[in-house]
Amino acid sequence: MSAQLKEANRRATQAMANAVGTSAIIIGAVELVPVCILVWSPEDTRLAPSFIFPALFLMAAGYVLRFAKGDKSAGYMLERRDAAACMLAVWLAAIVAYALPFVLAHELDPVQAVFEATSGLTTTGLSVMDPDECPRMLLLHRSLMHYLGGVGLVLVLTCMVSRSGGLGMYNVEGHVDRLLPGTARTARTILAIYSGIIALGAVAYRILGMSAFDAINTSISAVSTGGFSTHVESIAYFDSRPVEAVSAVLMLAGATNFLLLFLLLRGKVESFAHHIETRVLFGVVAVASVAIAAILVASGCCTDAADALWTAFFQTVSAITSTGFQIVPSFAALPSGILLVLVSLMLAGSMAGSTSGGIKLYRIAVSFSGLLWSLQERYGTKHRIYGRKINRFGKRVVCTETEVREAATFAATYILVFAIGSFAFALCGASFQEAVFDFASCLGNAGIGVGFLGAGSGPVELGIGAFGMLLGRLEIVMAFIGLAALLERVKRRVAHGR
Repeated sequence: MSAQLKEANRRATQAMANAVGTSAIIIGAVELVPVCILVWSPEDTRLAPSFIFPALFLMAAGYVLRFAKGDKSAGYMLERRDAAACMLAVWLAAIVAYALPFVLAHELDPVQAVFEATSGLTTTGLSVMDPDECPRMLLLHRSLMHYLGGVGLVLVLTCMVSRSGGLGMYNVEGHVDRLLPGTARTARTILAIYSGIIALGAVAYRILGMSAFDAINTSISAVSTGGFSTHVESIAYFDSRPVEAVSAVLMLAGATNFLLLFLLLRGKVESFAHHIETRVLFGVVAVASVAIAAILVASGCCTDAADALWTAFFQTVSAITSTGFQIVPSFAALPSGILLVLVSLMLAGSMAGSTSGGIKLYRIAVSFSGLLWSLQERYGTKHRIYGRKINRFGKRVVCTETEVREAATFAATYILVFAIGSFAFALCGASFQEAVFDFASCLGNAGIGVGFLGAGSGPVELGIGAFGMLLGRLEIVMAFIGLAALLERVKRRVAHGR
């Protein structure tokens, strides 16, 4: 290895250590926040060490990574593979650190704790806990995991650091649209919008009669499209149409591309309305709501058409935004036709650049547009040139062949992983309905299920579910690229050590 290559490799390693170390410090600091609830809930004092020790350990480890060898990588931008490796390392460290309080508090065993932490950070919302029996400190901890994972863990780094090579992780994690010049300014703007919507939601819930604790936690879960609730009945606990309406608005806000929200704040309503994903999202919600309502009435599950339509609308929004809130007693009791629609919605997801999971509507729209253009060119009028343009953020832009191919490839990969994961659940004893529905919920980070995954599930099922959640949140391909890059660097270090 040449001296120049060794120096480049050294700088890349240092940049990765700086990025991961900085993230660990911030994530560890956030883990201390639930301890503040002791002011209002002194009965949770026994749980404080369960948060303090893991948080301090993570911050200390981050400090060593960030500052032990100084900053010799200023201005160095990580390559895509190294950025993916950093991203994966940050997520894995956060999952382990945020799982420890559940174990140290003797609430969950290690596998259940990792499942709960993965579900929280990936904003999935599947849970193995009974929130009605859960201490408030742990409930707040679960909501804070949603808050961090909603816009991506790497966002905490880009908000705090403006010149780190770790900024490359921002785009790797799926944030490709710039609101303002500079990634750090974009990240801070996104966080401001995200936090502002959560604050408005909490105020609205409080006005509608929720306690302050329920209002804050529910708003975080809704906007992060996470789904953890402070009550086992989810939103149905409040038995309030106004609460459900506010929840639907917050879920849709969280599932909207942050650049579109930014444009709305600047008064560019037309740009928002004409964006390709806006029409697809509200069109799908309308069609799916009517279809589910019709099945509810036809099957006798709901005799009142207005109630059926509202229930269908709420659960459609909850599924397509990958939130997982529910106002129905049980999904397992619903007709199979409704479950099929919900599985499709969970796999599709909402807008790119939002907090939702799934394939994303942008990729689906581009893939179908590419198919339509291909059919037009092959079977349409000869000697006619067909335009390959889409409406993107208020502008009519050309959609390249490369973009169509990448969108279609991702969608196909996603469906393949979904099929493999469903088969894995089936091998664990799940029925076809349970395997398909619950793995779609894991991979789509949706958080609704028909009962296969829960407190009584074994470690294998929980492990498969957690892996599916992480793959879905990290956009599958980048997760595998990051894993390969991490293993390559470990192998290189071992070989060098020898």
